[in-house]
Amino acid sequence: MTALLVATLLPLSALAAGASGATTSEDVRSEARSAGPAGRFSVATLNLRKGMRVAGMRHDIRQVIGGGASVVGLQERLFSRPALRASLPESWTLLMPKGPTGTDDNPIAFDKDVWELERTWSALLTGRTWRRQTGQVAHDQYGVVAVLRHRASGHVIRAVSFHLPNHLHNRRNGGPNYANRAGVEAMWRMAHRVRALAENTTEGHQFVAMCDCNVTENRDTTDALVKGRITRPLRLETNYTGRAGGSGIDYVMGERDSDFRIDSFDSYRRLVTDHPGIVATFTRRS
Repeated sequence: MTALLVATLLPLSALAAGASGATTSEDVRSEARSAGPAGRFSVATLNLRKGMRVAGMRHDIRQVIGGGASVVGLQERLFSRPALRASLPESWTLLMPKGPTGTDDNPIAFDKDVWELERTWSALLTGRTWRRQTGQVAHDQYGVVAVLRHRASGHVIRAVSFHLPNHLHNRRNGGPNYANRAGVEAMWRMAHRVRALAENTTEGHQFVAMCDCNVTENRDTTDALVKGRITRPLRLETNYTGRAGGSGIDYVMGERDSDFRIDSFDSYRRLVTDHPGIVATFTRRS
């Protein structure tokens, strides 16, 4: 369930280190284009902060691209379409399906030299959502879905980028925060729709999920939140920022029953946005 860039990439630690002679993002893309089916691919999730401008978005996006990612799930798009597109390298494209308010809040960006788009759409995840502070109902919540075929290997992924409600997690007992019952119930509805997206994936395609899940990984101990509602029933393996400190709420998820499994991940923290960018590397199983 995670993107499949069947590329032989240098270790992410070497890319993140910024040492002299380090591989550039163009070198990474060049290797990705020439890679065969035996190899690995990287997928990123990046939550954008309200008020960022093109320079800041460009900086943050290029950090995770420099870490090897050829598919990036973005959350909380609060900028004009031209501004966000201007933040991407020339070979990249942005998937922001048009429709009712909210359909394009969580777009997916990918490198066209590495992936070929087969299909994209916005999936309604919940029509009744949350605003704990005001008690008002916000607009409908959507995830953006993309079916991508790797140009070198032919491997196909169904990737989804989405954002769960905030104030979901009771950090003392590891379960839902029932003071925000509306948000918790919205999360449950959204988890059900995400499972439906995964279960309807064409056989042979790999399901990948990228989200700001708003649940702290190392304190999520019940069956009512992300581990129990999404990762466990879908047999997803995940990378979290929680393992390296910080907020621990940004996830890259990949299907365990796949030729590609999560091998490692890197967290990028020196960003303009207020979330770390997470890059997960998938390695083909021997």
